Amino acid sequence: MLGIIANDGLAVVGHSLFNNFRLGLQNYFEEEFRDVANENDLDGIDTLFIVDEHFTPHVSVWKQDAFINKLNISNIKTVVFNFEKIFDSKFPWNVDHQNKLCTIQNLIQIVSDVNDADTLNKTIINKQFLSRDTKLDHDKVDRIDRILFLGQSDKVFNPSYAYSRRYQLLEEIKQTDLPVDIVVTDRALTYREYLTKLASYKYILNPLGTGEFVNLRFYEALKVGCIPIQQITLSMIPKYHELLHGCHTFIDSQYIKQILKYDNVSPRDDFYIEDYFKEINLKNL
Repeated sequence: MLGIIANDGLAVVGHSLFNNFRLGLQNYFEEEFRDVANENDLDGIDTLFIVDEHFTPHVSVWKQDAFINKLNISNIKTVVFNFEKIFDSKFPWNVDHQNKLCTIQNLIQIVSDVNDADTLNKTIINKQFLSRDTKLDHDKVDRIDRILFLGQSDKVFNPSYAYSRRYQLLEEIKQTDLPVDIVVTDRALTYREYLTKLASYKYILNPLGTGEFVNLRFYEALKVGCIPIQQITLSMIPKYHELLHGCHTFIDSQYIKQILKYDNVSPRDDFYIEDYFKEINLKNL
């Protein structure tokens, strides 16, 4: 029997990320999963999937000594899909989470950040694809021929703040004549409102946030018909074949003007989490 820790209620988490993984895992394994909320729910479980070990409600489940002891005593294989930078993170408690996670004896962790993957000697990185069954509901609106940033950023610069790199980039862009609209949401939009706003622009600016990985916004933008303008680092390029299709990429703000001079891409919406599971051969893992 397969178990899962994935609080995927849209009203709670405000995005489809966890539900994408739940749907994708169910489609890939062709069976339903038991929701696990405490150690008692582990009875009869052979393999447990944790979708984001850093999400606070998930931490409150898996990080208990009694829970980890039962995983170890029962030799339950635990597969963790990570979505946050662990080492040299803006969140110092992430290393503590990691150290505790490593006390799980039968553990497979798939990390997102390319530098974390190097540190942990992992060849596979996590991807934030949509499921084939994900429905992104939004209002139909006319598309604006401009660039939109829609998401989180710091309000002032402080190198210790979570989005300090993103803040600096957005401030640089404000000083240009680029046709960019910057909307810092503070997570105040419903998911439908967020998707409707996203779908109303031709281009979506997607700067890096807390780590070096492509986030859900990139795949949401493709799915609703936008062209992402994705910030990358050189170390990300070998890990993301999807950056070769249907989007623009840049390293820093000076490249964005050049991007718009050679706009000859069409967005693709056929990147799915089920295909990713097949690609990494998750069943064999």
